[in-house]
Amino acid sequence: MTSFFEHQKLSFRKNYLRNLIQLASADGHLDDSERTVLLEIGKQRNLKEWQVNELLHDHSAFEVFIPDSFLNKMNLLFDLMRLIYADGVVDEKEIVYIKNILSAFNLSHDVVAELLIMFQHGTPAMEEWREFSDALCYNADKRPVTVL
Repeated sequence: MTSFFEHQKLSFRKNYLRNLIQLASADGHLDDSERTVLLEIGKQRNLKEWQVNELLHDHSAFEVFIPDSFLNKMNLLFDLMRLIYADGVVDEKEIVYIKNILSAFNLSHDVVAELLIMFQHGTPAMEEWREFSDALCYNADKRPVTVL
């Protein structure tokens, strides 16, 4: 039997991954490299492969999930950026999706350019990402400043 809190955690993880799937599908198709990254992220988030596959095949309407904590928002943004670069092509629809996410996170669209630069040569080191996130958190009330 699943406890209430276990159910909440699972629901959070599934909604988190649904955001990623929605982004990966924004350009009209799901590339094998994107699918691989989604499975990897799902595994990192303690989802089983069958659960990720179930979500990949679920085409029901879905409202974008916005995490409550700043840390969870930054984790989601990190994974979204990993996914954008998974197929080696950054599509305009993906950029629009990221801008919408930034708005939902109450962050400036100016951050998109910084994110694209940060991820263009691969996933940044965690220390670099932490510094970036800390700068955004520090400036969140005043709108982010350039941190690169």
